[in-house]
Amino acid sequence: MLCIGAVVLASFYGGPVSYSILFGLIFVALVSYIYLLVVYLFFKLYQVVQSKHITAGEPVPYYFVLQNEYLLNFCRIKTKMYSTFSYVEKMPEDNEYELLPNESARYDTKLICRYRGEYKVGISRIIITDFLKLFSVTYNVPEPIGVVVSARIVPLKSLRIENNPALNSYKENTRLSTDQDAAVRDYMPGDPQKAIHHKLSAKTGDLKTRLTYGEEKQGIAIYLDTGRISSDEYVFIPVENKCLEIALALVNYYSGLSIPSLLEFARPGSRSTAYTERQDETGDASFYESCRLNCSGLHEMDSFAASVSAIQFRAADDNGFMARQLLSQPSFRNCMIAFIIVMKAGKELNEALNELSVSGVTSVVYYVGYDADVSGILDLPNQTVIPVHPEDDLTKVM
Repeated sequence: MLCIGAVVLASFYGGPVSYSILFGLIFVALVSYIYLLVVYLFFKLYQVVQSKHITAGEPVPYYFVLQNEYLLNFCRIKTKMYSTFSYVEKMPEDNEYELLPNESARYDTKLICRYRGEYKVGISRIIITDFLKLFSVTYNVPEPIGVVVSARIVPLKSLRIENNPALNSYKENTRLSTDQDAAVRDYMPGDPQKAIHHKLSAKTGDLKTRLTYGEEKQGIAIYLDTGRISSDEYVFIPVENKCLEIALALVNYYSGLSIPSLLEFARPGSRSTAYTERQDETGDASFYESCRLNCSGLHEMDSFAASVSAIQFRAADDNGFMARQLLSQPSFRNCMIAFIIVMKAGKELNEALNELSVSGVTSVVYYVGYDADVSGILDLPNQTVIPVHPEDDLTKVM
């Protein structure tokens, strides 16, 4: 407004006073801009985090230093942090600094990462403003801090499942064959041959398997869907982190009860090690291998958690296909209870869940997503479906 007024004054009235005001304003603006360039070139930033290997939710020491190595006074230097995946404790509301010549400002605090993954933390950019607040320049930090974050273990006192079958259950066990007069069902791949009811199979023309019942302390089986749902890290990192947290919370809970756990998932493989192959619509083949992690007790939780945090999620959109392949394994039909952690629902997943239900397996499905619509999952006997938002507190939803 001053510049416009000075131009109007010089245009209509002229004279040394009006022109002095006009050129004075132009000179001030030019000096302010040159000052910004000087600050931009000569201020220094140092930031340090105690460790680049962090567990989600655990605070780690972090500090940064702003240094003035020039002869001018640096004013209005404001820091901006990466705030989506991490945050810094107790940052001042007016996060603005003024540095005298050869002066530095250090701020010690703690850094907390929200999610498992590998991403940047700390200061992302610095905004520099001149004395008169005419101009501002943004300095993007060229070498931000990168950290590797492990999934945390959420301790659970109990599970929300009514009549938790993992603590005291009599279940169908196709591995026992003591009761030859037990009921029968249709044969399923993986059933032992000695359990086949030959007379009834010959009579009906379809293979039949004897059902026997017995009490046995068996482990739990967990299927983890490792199909990536998006290419946007702001979408998939929180969702994948919550899936891993659920798996670790379940294993930690049952390990405290001395019940062994088995985690099944798929990861990218080569043609020589491929568990299965599937061609997409473009004709490209993707190879995956079945991976299995076991935990027999609390003494193995540290190594188990490290292995879970290193799980790679696949970019292919074949969640249901891999669920059908892995849930058909005998380890799921012979377990005490099956936990299924998925991010998408579809026909193939429902078929796999239906087979588990027909086999008499109790299952719990955790459907993780921002808008988890559980209506796409079949309502089956012996099955519980629990929607989980990426920001939910597991001690309340599980």
